[in-house]
Amino acid sequence: MGASEIEDATAVIREAVRTRPCVYTDRRRTADREGGREVLDRRTYYATRGHTNEWVRGRLGEGLTAGSHTAGVTGPLWSDVVRGTTRHKWDKRQRIKDQHGEREIEFADVDDHNVVTKTVMGARVRQQAGVPHGAHHERIMRGEAGRETPGAATRSELRGCLVCKAARDAARRAALKRDPLCPIVRKAAQQWTEEDENPPRATMAHLLSGACLGNREQARWFLRVARAQTGTAISKVAQAAPDSKDTLKTLRIAHVAALKGSRYRVLDEDGYDALAPAVGGVLPALVDDLSEKSRRDLGAGVTRNLQVVAEAATGAVQRWIQLNDEATARIMKREEHIEWLRKLFAGWKEARPALRESRRRRDNGGNVQTGQQPVGRTRAATAAQTGGSGDSGHRARSG
Repeated sequence: MGASEIEDATAVIREAVRTRPCVYTDRRRTADREGGREVLDRRTYYATRGHTNEWVRGRLGEGLTAGSHTAGVTGPLWSDVVRGTTRHKWDKRQRIKDQHGEREIEFADVDDHNVVTKTVMGARVRQQAGVPHGAHHERIMRGEAGRETPGAATRSELRGCLVCKAARDAARRAALKRDPLCPIVRKAAQQWTEEDENPPRATMAHLLSGACLGNREQARWFLRVARAQTGTAISKVAQAAPDSKDTLKTLRIAHVAALKGSRYRVLDEDGYDALAPAVGGVLPALVDDLSEKSRRDLGAGVTRNLQVVAEAATGAVQRWIQLNDEATARIMKREEHIEWLRKLFAGWKEARPALRESRRRRDNGGNVQTGQQPVGRTRAATAAQTGGSGDSGHRARSG
């Protein structure tokens, strides 16, 4: 309908409705239409609050698909494993077992559990606190797309992985110091320069796949642990629940990815996507008809394997966060020094004309008292009186 017809319909509704405190037409943009009109009977504050909540939920839900918060696994999940990977290791008596026996929990145990839980949840949603680039970073980048000045996310995108940059700088300095004329060294230095111009993003995939130059050893250790633990989990599930094809397929894909990354090459984004369910403790549900005890025991065994994988991933991520904090501190200190130098030069440029004028007046005043030639006169003016340039006059007098 046209605008006039909409207004007429609203007027008719207003005249007909007598039991509501207010009736009005609201024009707003929604997800399914552009600038649609609605007849509302709620008070303005409550209607505006509802529209605001709907807008916020729509913005937060941009880019979310099936499996975006479950490490890419869709369909029914193995709930025992999903809950068990984030469960703490101490019992109801606040006691925990370790290699030295049973003891009471300490604050360090709670901190370790919280850090591992962050890694597990970060693997499920592809975003972890302390890792700058991920799903949340992409949402912020979409919000900063129309700005004239770059925001924090845009600047972080341009910097890329600071741990990689620190490792490249150290390798470049060592290589050039060892043999700066070697063609291989020069080619490697050129490659490092190109990587500085297009730096890789610091994502969970970059950290745990072995692509980060400064954290490669920790990532390889995590991949070796993931290879061993997923292999053990595959054996348990294949023996107890051979008909659960989806569960076995997810574990086998993760095992193959860990095997490739630990032995042969650096994993890509797809390789990390295959490992994410093992780190996040998200597996498809079992379909075998097992007894309650057998299902519980199998879930506990697989949970222990995936908890070891999550702890290894936590070690690699925390090591990267430590290196990133050190690199960030160096950059902040350098930028602080650059800012002080910029202020120093700006002040010097502003004060330079006044200093030159004060020096010229002081020197001219002293020369007037002694009867000497003013220092403020240029060399060209003095040479003009002697009949040539300063150098030629000097040579003529010396001759």
